[in-house]
Amino acid sequence: MWRMAFLFSCLAAGPALAHPHVFIDTKIEVLLNDRNEATGLQVTWTYDDLYSLYIVGDMGLDPDWDGKLTPEEEAQLSGFDMKWIEGYEGDTYPLMAGAPLQLSGPRDWTAGYAEGKITSTHVRDFAAPVPVGTEPLVVQVYDPGYYVAYAIPFDPVVTGGTGCSAQVFVPDMDAATEALQAALSEYTPDVDLEAEFPAVGANFAEEVRVTCAAP
Repeated sequence: MWRMAFLFSCLAAGPALAHPHVFIDTKIEVLLNDRNEATGLQVTWTYDDLYSLYIVGDMGLDPDWDGKLTPEEEAQLSGFDMKWIEGYEGDTYPLMAGAPLQLSGPRDWTAGYAEGKITSTHVRDFAAPVPVGTEPLVVQVYDPGYYVAYAIPFDPVVTGGTGCSAQVFVPDMDAATEALQAALSEYTPDVDLEAEFPAVGANFAEEVRVTCAAP
């Protein structure tokens, strides 16, 4: 709910603050082996109604507008958001002790359409198994340019491992909004903010923290 309220407040303030444009609810599943090492993540994205409608219409899916896709249409939809340009981090940022961890590109992706929303999934592998103990494995989700707003409304899942749990943490929205306004105040009126929007997305990042009990 805060995301829509924030968007409306930005629009009311003028086009310079009209970010974000797309809203994605995210679910994070952390994959662990029997040594409590994280081997990968399964990421689920549920797109907002408006963006979902745009994608379905643009791809010529659901021509009868009954809100359901045939198996053939689902196969066509699958992977629509997996054509990543070089350098794109997938808006998913794992950290351990503050240090970034490397993830592979996406694999085993799926997509579906229900209740007016597209939901897609994909799996990404860590470059090397990541030991998880009392020091949390942190997984942040955000778009650096804040064109897309990510939230984690779903309970995170830990698959595998022993004695492990995960929690969601949210940022200080007041502080994030103040940082956004401060960054925007540095731009002159002749700057195209859509092309040069400041990289403030990390301030709005929600995150999952995973810990495992000591053996």
